[in-house]
Amino acid sequence: MTIQQKLLNWYMQNHRKLPFRESHDPYNIWISEIMLQQTQMDTVIPYYERFMTRFPTITELANAQEEEVFKLWEGLGYYSRARNLIKCARIIANDHGGIFPYEYKLVLKLPGIGPYTAGAVLSIAYNLKHPAVDGNVMRVISRIYRIETDIANPKSKKVFEDIITTIMPEDARHFNQALMELGALICSPQNPKCGACPLEDDCQAFELGLQNHLPIKTQKQKNKNIYLAVAIVMRDGKILFMKSDKGLLSGLWGLPSAEGENKTESKERLLELLEKDFGMSVDGVLEEGKEKHVFTHKTWSMTVYRINYSYKSGDMADWFIREPEKPYNHEKLWVAHDKIEDYAISTAFRKILKYI
Repeated sequence: MTIQQKLLNWYMQNHRKLPFRESHDPYNIWISEIMLQQTQMDTVIPYYERFMTRFPTITELANAQEEEVFKLWEGLGYYSRARNLIKCARIIANDHGGIFPYEYKLVLKLPGIGPYTAGAVLSIAYNLKHPAVDGNVMRVISRIYRIETDIANPKSKKVFEDIITTIMPEDARHFNQALMELGALICSPQNPKCGACPLEDDCQAFELGLQNHLPIKTQKQKNKNIYLAVAIVMRDGKILFMKSDKGLLSGLWGLPSAEGENKTESKERLLELLEKDFGMSVDGVLEEGKEKHVFTHKTWSMTVYRINYSYKSGDMADWFIREPEKPYNHEKLWVAHDKIEDYAISTAFRKILKYI
């Protein structure tokens, strides 16, 4: 029996029953693949189900307000994925009649879609013979064929794509999913379950005792620690919030904050921000507590400050900040405590809400 048939037989008997595997709808598969980027399966499933209930079609997602999409995405992180979903849905609705395209080159032109996502959607939805190479798949292939290419090098992915293209059977849909599933359930990074693997007899790494040494992967750059000063500014029982327009948290609501190389510098920058960008004259600063939030490439060491400022009706702060007559209408808002949940707030700043 060929490697392909062994793998397909194993998949049909052992794969997890997941909501997005219930159909071959490219929209369902696309949404699930985007959510699964950098996120565990158990975390994704409830988000996926809520998202699909609210936006069951590409057209409905294309017509969505960004703020509502962010609110449903809240807690998943990597919010650029959500922004690109909206952009992509609008392009598909306007340029492709609301139908996910089936030409590989066209799919790669869509926002937020790279070779892996394109291959996954086209193979699973349309059964087209395109490889879908992620970390799980590279690990499986590197062990079966004893590939000693450094998978941390972006150029290495082409090696794995070429191998999979060569061995791809007619049932591309299930073959790609079987490779992913084997990597997720059996061929794990450490201590793989070789005894339960359908390809144990075909695996060169197992034969040579190299399964815990492959794939080869150089160490990532260390996570950088950055100090972040965060302000809790209140007026008449309302809290000052602002929407970020750049970086990882673009489009999300949070509290006024400033980064620095150390605690003192971040605090100084925060006070400058309140004066220059918000028109506030700060009277007093009280340290409330500390929190940490870890991103992929950096860690925020957050110090929370309660800020007192001189407020008079009509002062400069009123020119910069508005009352929310309509939700999501301004970039800087005074928000009542019982209205905070109306806004999409990043996980990092949610850690600060307990101090309010």
